[in-house]
Amino acid sequence: MSAAPNSDASQSDTPDVGPGAAADASKAVGNRQLFRNTFFLTAAQAVTVPISVVSNALIGRYLGPEEFGYLYLATTVCAFAILGLEWGLQGSTPALVARDRSKAGMFLGTGLVWRAVASLAVSGLLALVCWLLGYNTGARWAVALSFPLAVLNSAAAGFKDTIRGFERTDIPAYAHVAQQLMMVLVLVPVLMLGGALRALLISQIVVAALTVYYLRRTLPAVGVGALTYDPAALKTLLRLGTPFVVFSLALVLGPFINGAFLAKLVPPEVIGWYGVSQRLVGLLIFPASAIVNALYPTLCRLHVEDKEEFVRVTRGALYGVALIAIPAAVGCGMFPEIGVGIFGIEKFAGAADHLRLMSVFVFLVYFSMPLGTATLASDRQKAWTVVQCVCLVVAVAATPFLVPYFQRTTGNGALGTCLTLVISEALVVAFGIALAPRGLFDRGVGKSLALGFAAGGAMTAVAFLTKPISLFLAVPASVLTYVLAAWFGGAVQPATAEMIKGILGRRLAAFRR
Repeated sequence: MSAAPNSDASQSDTPDVGPGAAADASKAVGNRQLFRNTFFLTAAQAVTVPISVVSNALIGRYLGPEEFGYLYLATTVCAFAILGLEWGLQGSTPALVARDRSKAGMFLGTGLVWRAVASLAVSGLLALVCWLLGYNTGARWAVALSFPLAVLNSAAAGFKDTIRGFERTDIPAYAHVAQQLMMVLVLVPVLMLGGALRALLISQIVVAALTVYYLRRTLPAVGVGALTYDPAALKTLLRLGTPFVVFSLALVLGPFINGAFLAKLVPPEVIGWYGVSQRLVGLLIFPASAIVNALYPTLCRLHVEDKEEFVRVTRGALYGVALIAIPAAVGCGMFPEIGVGIFGIEKFAGAADHLRLMSVFVFLVYFSMPLGTATLASDRQKAWTVVQCVCLVVAVAATPFLVPYFQRTTGNGALGTCLTLVISEALVVAFGIALAPRGLFDRGVGKSLALGFAAGGAMTAVAFLTKPISLFLAVPASVLTYVLAAWFGGAVQPATAEMIKGILGRRLAAFRR
């Protein structure tokens, strides 16, 4: 039998921890948790980037520009259609779970039931849209098979959003990596055995179903209870998610309209070039997505509990994206041949020009994402939705003029679409700065940006000088130049540097043991 603890002795042995020390300890724990979450998603990116590049390259090489263009059109149309299935659940679910984890099973189960019922109505509307747009047989088949794939991926997103509500990103990261690996393992034999676009999409549907099954099995370990349906929970989810629907509509409607214009104004191979460039840009901006996915549940909680910490964490995210945005944009602009060459430089040569122009977009989107996340987490969804709609109107108004102009003058009309994306994203960043929480932008942010630009300038200079010699020399030399210039020039914040050193030190110590 154990003796009862002596309360007096316990108090005398306990160190005196004041409110300030407790707050500092809480912030340190929060920093480590946020960094851990971002680390998992970024590590998943590091693992899956080469996998995704290989799979997309195989698809592009085997299908060719025309069928790759059909795949891009189907993806944009289904992304637009899937809004009806999700109805903002991707925003409302993690926020509600983060604030009351005991109801996680109810929110997830209710969201899945909504997705299942809504998919029946949305599929009919999707068929009508394809008929109205006059899609040919190849495009219609691509859409018909892409939609069930999108539904399964939406269900998987529901599981991931719920797990993110517990401020955990390890399981979503594992699921993402596993899905990419399975896609390649299935993709290679399908294509090599002569399978075309239809066989490819069917194999991806199978992989998506297995991913959903894996995520369902992980719920008990996370702490999610039994999945249930509750009409009151559905009302809460849809009410909180409605602003996200309008916001997501503004995001998805742009690619949908761009695809519709391109289908009417340019040849199919140009759409294929554009599809390749967008896939490559998506790979470049994934680290920003990892940051905001890890950031959103935390900011939702901090906005209620600690406004000062809310601003500090958001500022830290801006420090982080500034370090990544500059080399990503420089690499996109200086070395587009590398990404396009994987798909086939002869078939997709026009995509290189898209990437050069889209390098500015890559830089801007790294800042618009955390700014938008902070705005959404601070319950200003309507304001951010208005911003997205204004920028969408600007882009849509310019597209009918710019696409024909570039098609006539360069034979690559999709350059006009790329230019509208750059213009609209610049407006998003400008509005995001105006809507940012008070005190977010201080001298530290300005200093980090200035030092980051200096490191980026050094990277650009080295790339420009060494690229005529060899790409194999230019890429590592320019990246190393940026890393050294950013580290020793002071662009990396001292707290971030110490955290990186600590993590690397622990990893090396574990490896030595």
